[in-house]
Amino acid sequence: MSAADQHLAAQAALYGPSAQEQASAMPEIGEGLAAQLVELWRHPTPERAERMAANLGGAQRAVLRLREALIREGSG
Repeated sequence: MSAADQHLAAQAALYGPSAQEQASAMPEIGEGLAAQLVELWRHPTPERAERMAANLGGAQRAVLRLREALIREGSG
């Protein structure tokens, strides 16, 4: 294993999934959010709105983690 490969492996161990792995989750996250928004539209309740807001916050964190991985890997 080259020094560069060892460095990338060490980074992956420290910083988690690769940018590619994280990006592959984006469609599933988007589909889940879209379904929740439709459900909120069909049956609006305070609880659904609160859950939707929390999940939007989670999606934001996932996108920011992807951004960091892209920067770390020099892909961005």
